[in-house]
Amino acid sequence: MRKTAPFSLIFLAATALLFVVQAFPLTGMFALLIAAPYWSIFLVNVAMLGTLVEALTGRVARHWLVLPFVFYGGYYLVAVQDHLALFALAQQFGAANASVSVPFDPLRQTIIFEGDTDDTEAAKLTQNYGLPVAFSANANVPEQYLSHRLMDMAICYKARENPAFGAASIQVRAVYDADDSPAPRADKRLCELSMPEKPLLSLVLLARSEVKMREGRLAFTRITWTIRTPGKRFQLVGGYGSPLSWVPMPVIGCGIDFQASRWSCFGEFLRERPKAIGSEVRRGQDYSALAGPLGLKRIATADRHSGDAEFVLGKMDELEHGTLSQQLANVDAMIADPSAKTIDRRVEMVGNNKKELDSRAAGILTALERAVLVDGRGRNRAKANGLVLARLLASLPREHFLQFGPRLLRIYAGADGQHWLWEAGPLIGRLGDLGTSALPYLVNPRALAEPSGRAGVEGMCRVGAAGRDTAGPALIALWNASPNGFDIDTANSMYVAMRRIGIDPPPFVGSAHARFAALQTDWADISPNSPPRVCATRAERIARSEERRDGRRLTNLE
Repeated sequence: MRKTAPFSLIFLAATALLFVVQAFPLTGMFALLIAAPYWSIFLVNVAMLGTLVEALTGRVARHWLVLPFVFYGGYYLVAVQDHLALFALAQQFGAANASVSVPFDPLRQTIIFEGDTDDTEAAKLTQNYGLPVAFSANANVPEQYLSHRLMDMAICYKARENPAFGAASIQVRAVYDADDSPAPRADKRLCELSMPEKPLLSLVLLARSEVKMREGRLAFTRITWTIRTPGKRFQLVGGYGSPLSWVPMPVIGCGIDFQASRWSCFGEFLRERPKAIGSEVRRGQDYSALAGPLGLKRIATADRHSGDAEFVLGKMDELEHGTLSQQLANVDAMIADPSAKTIDRRVEMVGNNKKELDSRAAGILTALERAVLVDGRGRNRAKANGLVLARLLASLPREHFLQFGPRLLRIYAGADGQHWLWEAGPLIGRLGDLGTSALPYLVNPRALAEPSGRAGVEGMCRVGAAGRDTAGPALIALWNASPNGFDIDTANSMYVAMRRIGIDPPPFVGSAHARFAALQTDWADISPNSPPRVCATRAERIARSEERRDGRRLTNLE
């Protein structure tokens, strides 16, 4: 006996019921945990295919065939239109780009990526298309530009090992094989080195812009590269779009609309990952559509070669000395007047230069003592400068830092609960090197609060087992205040601190148990005999990574 309605429609009813559950925020939040909006992909397709089978086998009347035919027929009509639109755009863009040829000579001209681009785009041309050097605009450096070159690994190690180069905005990145392997390997011969530098040759300016458009039902992003040479202007077009997939995947559900700050419901078909229109591909990938009109040809990994080492090393030394001079001037200005209006407070290179830092240490401490007393109109400037001065003091070698111990403790003894000194996280952490006399300030709730980065934890860790009776209860109380665990940095810091003062951290409960197991594995070697440097857990993790990669640590040496 024929049924009046297909049994398979029960799956559509289940889809509707699941939608109702999601429509209310209280139950919808739990539904999100089990990815409820995606269940409709299975439920709707089973309902349609089941109805088709039931109608074809005679279980229900043949007119039920209309339902799956309308669903799949309408869907594939739109999907085909999407893919045809993508193909038509590729033909259109390809024809427009075919006639573009930019006169470019890398020996006489320099390519500069400007505007809405990132420096990986400049790096791609030097890595994969044999360009000796490319530039990207960067307003954060005095030169206004960063250069990008391939360099021998020896120079890469030199730049990476010296923190002063990082302070001078000299950066090193790994370079990967130029082939199209899904898992490219790092090139062991070369790296990509970027540094502030003004171009000296004639400029070829490249700017990238994007605009969202529609072609029929297909939404896509049109990319326009504008290339400007002296007296001429060229344009290349491309883009990417996401057509409907060839398998219908309806997603029906509700969730948080963060832009509108409300709970909202939705229903849509999932689309394919963005596909390139023509040979134009998105950032970080192939740049043949851009390189071709410039006369650049893709090269194999084996054909890559390093830039001019003598020139680059000379430029690196010049940048190092110039940046150090500027930062020393910044520090001297703060020492002279802690409440002065300072435009540039970058002092990282001074903090890494033992000779210059030691020679100014007494002046820096005196300036900090003056800064903490400033009130009224100059207080905000004194705070900004004072936090910089405090960070420099925290960079002092242990022996020199200990000499200033009594004066530093007097400064904190005079700071009330609202003083900005409690935001000087690096200095608070180093107070632990002064021993148990620093504990009253390290267990202060302000030293364990977010504005300081909970730096009191590192300080108690540095005190070590001698401070166990005072630090132990404070650490346990803070740890138990969040039994499900902290963010990874705080969890690392607290776990190491408890281990180094000689107590066992209580395990996390519930789903955070796995995170606790990871802490036990990562810091299994920590004990009261561990050196104080392990207390700076973020720096220690980096140093241990360096040991695994290079066989020795380059940072966090003391």
